[in-house]
Amino acid sequence: MNAAQPVVYTFLIADIRGYSRYTDEFGAESAAGLTARFVDLVTENVELHGGKVVEVRGDEALSVFTSARQAIRCAVDLQGRFDEEAELDHEIPLRVGIGIDSGESVALEDGSFRGAALNVAARLCARAHAGDVIVTEATYRLAGRLEGLTFSDRGRVHLKNISDPIHILKVYSEQGAPTPNRLGTIFARPGGQLGWKLAAGVMGLAALTAAGVVYLTAGDGGEGGNSFRVPPAAASGGTQTLAADAGLDAILPAALWEDCRVQSIAEPTAVQTAVCLPSDGMPDRWEISMYPDGAALAAAYESELRRREDVPRGKGTCNAFSWGGERPWLHGPDKPGGRVFCYFDGNDAVIVWTHERLGQPTHRDILVTAREGGSDHAGLTRWWRPRHHEIGKAT
Repeated sequence: MNAAQPVVYTFLIADIRGYSRYTDEFGAESAAGLTARFVDLVTENVELHGGKVVEVRGDEALSVFTSARQAIRCAVDLQGRFDEEAELDHEIPLRVGIGIDSGESVALEDGSFRGAALNVAARLCARAHAGDVIVTEATYRLAGRLEGLTFSDRGRVHLKNISDPIHILKVYSEQGAPTPNRLGTIFARPGGQLGWKLAAGVMGLAALTAAGVVYLTAGDGGEGGNSFRVPPAAASGGTQTLAADAGLDAILPAALWEDCRVQSIAEPTAVQTAVCLPSDGMPDRWEISMYPDGAALAAAYESELRRREDVPRGKGTCNAFSWGGERPWLHGPDKPGGRVFCYFDGNDAVIVWTHERLGQPTHRDILVTAREGGSDHAGLTRWWRPRHHEIGKAT
């Protein structure tokens, strides 16, 4: 490798999710065993695919490839190996997120690299949930068609300290690709044009044929914008709709969605649903749905709660020290707000809460869900504490 001249490299960064919490719960010795197995698997698979492990920092490993194709195949194979290890030994939960980017970089004499692709790969790794492989469009196009792999277009995202939005895709093996079971997820094989506009068109058509569902499509604000409208066809179809100019403000003032990339999905029993994917900070994702009345809201909350048999009803707590419970929450003394429950979903901390209209004509009945990957459920608590009051007042 010529250290003087920039060369197109592909960087793969893998990071164990929940490592800090695992260390706290099981101790440094167990954590050391976890990272040792992680490094062994990464090193073995990277070398098998013609790459090189450049650096290991505890629970994170940086690898470099001269082939984008081999980097992607290595990442998918790694996730398969991590799953196998977790099945064989439940005490070694190798839940790993992987980010990949390609671009011109310079190899330095000390064996390190300098280039923008390194920073992008690191940001994508931080964004990836356990089991995810996220790649940039640049890497996808360099690799070309890859037999046996499926790519899901995730649109453009804003990454911390990266000036321009980055077009990303999620990669699966065809055997492991989940079956789409709700609107808003489109899988396509790499080949020809894979675009968010095509996905949006398919989802829009599906929404128009779904009885009782209002699907909101991006308005003139463009990709990732905060402007939403009800399609005229849906508005005339006899389903319950909002005014065409109501937009996202029908749920929340735009200020509460600052710096978020917003996409809309259809929820069968909700009047309107929107999903917020912040470009940085916390949480990774939050979703808010508006319901026509308190009964529909209560039914939606109960439906979510029934899925979590591990959450004790009417007891437990959701705070920095204990995460797992369900209870009412108050705006203040004798001022009811709604109900809330929290739980761990694998390596993600999740909190779900309601805000009830309670006879106030200017308020709305809403359900909100927030999710944060990694071990920082205390951080999600800090986000929720002011946010649920702000949302409550706004709605």
